[in-house]
Amino acid sequence: MFLELSHVVTEKDPVYPDNPPTRLEKVEEIGRGGVTNLTMIHHFSHNGTHVDAPYHFCEDGWKMEDIPLDRFVFERPFLVNKPKKPGENFTLLDLEGMNELERADLIMFRSGFDRLRREDSITYRFLFPGIDEELARFLREELPNLKAIMLDFLSADSLLEGARKNFPAHRWLLCRHLSDKRPVLIFEDVNLEPLVGRKVELVMALPIRFRGAEAAPVSVVAKVF
Repeated sequence: MFLELSHVVTEKDPVYPDNPPTRLEKVEEIGRGGVTNLTMIHHFSHNGTHVDAPYHFCEDGWKMEDIPLDRFVFERPFLVNKPKKPGENFTLLDLEGMNELERADLIMFRSGFDRLRREDSITYRFLFPGIDEELARFLREELPNLKAIMLDFLSADSLLEGARKNFPAHRWLLCRHLSDKRPVLIFEDVNLEPLVGRKVELVMALPIRFRGAEAAPVSVVAKVF
């Protein structure tokens, strides 16, 4: 069966601090005498379930239209199911004993924060976990089959630590000047709850590719059994 892992976009979604909220502008409505229903969508590229392209932090990195299509299809996905407290990073210790990682083309970090997205948007927006710098370097340098990571929180770098350290997780995963290995794409604000307790066979995460953009909304679907 197939499961949707991307969040349905609404105007009330919790977003990264200072991001402009999504707004749906009704241009024409049948209920108000219009011939059709028409909507103008005002959507910031880093709101909701989205992918960060290397260009987000690296001037010479891939923009959305440069990313090969096969980087959005994952045949060996792996779920790291490690509940996290507010502000607690994922580290290399969370991967101990997980030998399957060497084959993985996608690692999904499930922190359990999706529940807070619905129940406590303040904590979700300001105290989300992150990816430790050492872990980000390991993912890029030591796992040659890895194409991307997915997170059930807002950013690969936690809010306060990321700004203080100049966003090391993003830079290690995306930028050429730190590594000559292929970049590792970052999918953020993904709903990983439906995968708990299931075997994941395939994940597809297809973006809307705006030319010149550093990020884009994605529709994420998993095949499970």
